[in-house]
Amino acid sequence: MTPKLLNDKRGYMNTANLVLLLTLVMVATHLLQVFNYYLPSGQFKALHLGLALLIIFTSATGHARHWLGRLTYAGCFIVAGIAAGYVFLEYDGLITDRVFGPEPMDVVIGCLLIAVSLVAAWQQWGLTIPLIGVVGLLYGYFGNTLPTQLLYHAGMGLERLVSYASIPNFQGVLGSLTELSAGTIFIFMVFAGLLKSTGGIDFIMGFATKLAGNSRGGQAKIAVLASAFMGMISGSTVANIASTGTMTIPTMKRTGFKGPFAGAVEAVASTGGQMTPPVMGLTAFLMVGVTGLAYDQVILAAALPAALYYFYLILAVHLQAAREGIEPNQQAATQTLPARQLLARYGHLLIAIGVLVYLLVSRMPPSYAAAYGCLAIIALELISSMLRQHRQPLHALTGAFTRLIDGLREGGFSGATIAVIVAVIGIFVEVLTATGFAQKLSYLMLGIADGSLGVLLMIAAVACLIFGLGLPTSAAYILVALLTAPALVDMGLSLMAAHMFVLYFAVFSALTPPVAVASLIAARIAEAPYFTTAMQAVKIGLPGFFLPFLFVARPELLLMQGSLLDQLFVFVISIIALAALNVAMVGQGFIRSAWPVRVVLLTAATLTLVPGLLGTLLGCAVILAIFGYQYAAKAKQPAVTRAA
Repeated sequence: MTPKLLNDKRGYMNTANLVLLLTLVMVATHLLQVFNYYLPSGQFKALHLGLALLIIFTSATGHARHWLGRLTYAGCFIVAGIAAGYVFLEYDGLITDRVFGPEPMDVVIGCLLIAVSLVAAWQQWGLTIPLIGVVGLLYGYFGNTLPTQLLYHAGMGLERLVSYASIPNFQGVLGSLTELSAGTIFIFMVFAGLLKSTGGIDFIMGFATKLAGNSRGGQAKIAVLASAFMGMISGSTVANIASTGTMTIPTMKRTGFKGPFAGAVEAVASTGGQMTPPVMGLTAFLMVGVTGLAYDQVILAAALPAALYYFYLILAVHLQAAREGIEPNQQAATQTLPARQLLARYGHLLIAIGVLVYLLVSRMPPSYAAAYGCLAIIALELISSMLRQHRQPLHALTGAFTRLIDGLREGGFSGATIAVIVAVIGIFVEVLTATGFAQKLSYLMLGIADGSLGVLLMIAAVACLIFGLGLPTSAAYILVALLTAPALVDMGLSLMAAHMFVLYFAVFSALTPPVAVASLIAARIAEAPYFTTAMQAVKIGLPGFFLPFLFVARPELLLMQGSLLDQLFVFVISIIALAALNVAMVGQGFIRSAWPVRVVLLTAATLTLVPGLLGTLLGCAVILAIFGYQYAAKAKQPAVTRAA
């Protein structure tokens, strides 16, 4: 090894150790804050963002290949430390003496804090996130020069703009969104990191294999189940695809699925995890923070739509496997650990998840529930390791501590990257709120709709798809909640329905070309053409695009209206309609379906979902009649020619 390579390796190891140290400090301070509340809100937000910036710039320094990059990130590290330290130490003066006007040094520090936050967001997430922040700043400063009534505002001077974007108002990068990140989201990211490092992915994959491995298209169904479980806690569609997709996509291809379909299944399943209770990819807590709705209301409202979504996806996989002639793999379930051994090895993780869900449903504050969940994983992992390797206690403890440290590092680092996203988006949100743009956009949408809820829903759906393009779930939801949800509420939708509507479309912008970031990552893993994979994902992810319209038309699906019998009726007819839609899209039911039959099924599914008892019953009758005919026709076929 050359001296240069040796020095580079030593430098990388040093920065990796520093990242680990900073991450453990960040985790410890956040857990202490949850249980003891030892710092006031503003100071804790400064500590949260400051540590996140230090972690990101330390990691970037270690990964930089050129000395100029290392020098730049090291400089950013120093600036971030100084800026965050200044805010932390000057906190009392900022919230008392300078609340009505910052001092010159406050403006300088505020500008530096904004600048390093933008650089960190660019380093971790590319240009889209920082570009949104920069657009917000430019709009705030130059708004008085813009021509149209929608965009024009009186303008914000530098001091006022910096105050709204950072200090001394503690908004923007240090605003309410950063408070939510510090108090709740970060702890959940640590929980997710611990769950993964202690065998969560292995357990989920093994459990999914036991459930679906022996069925037709079993490997794709395994991908659906595993990605749904991981997606609900990961907070990132892309991260979920990158972790589970590297295992599921090649396996799907080996069992006979084509590359574009395998990539699309993973993309759609991982995307759906962002709307799946109880965590909903962290958006459940964002929704609670933005709307003030109770947590249990949010997860209950999300439950039936998520169930319908995954029912459609699993059925789509089954029908596609039947169409392609892919037979069940009878050995799949035997290629993983027996169920008893799976539970013996990973059952303690189920207990930890159960603790988390119980505490959340019992209305304990999410930050406390997640913190107790983390402690449960740590304690149970140590106990489980000691029980499994009781003859080698030192080896057991060493292995457990290694896994736990890895989980704290991964979870803490992921939480730091989310902190930077939320901080930069906070700039945009505060500026648009302070200038009145969000309210004016809401009025414009209402004016274009001219009293028509259907037109407004279409406008809002398109706007959400545009605003969400290329953004992580948390950033996409925050933007659409600010810009489009108010118009829906003003039109008469409930707060829950409006925010669930915009959430779905913001999340599914990850599947929508031309960006389709979820399909892009999945296509790379599948080594398949991007556009083909993206269009396949839109096709099998179709419920994600019309379920929002459905639960606006049928609010019983959100468990917010009607009796239990009404809610059950709507759920059942939705299943029937989705099954018909699936057969129409794939062209495969109990037998191959010709185009005329597919058109009739599509029409009947639409008729079933549109409110109105007569149309619903007629549509269901047509669908059930066609399915009955296909089943009878299949029963008459020779066994060797049966498709499904």
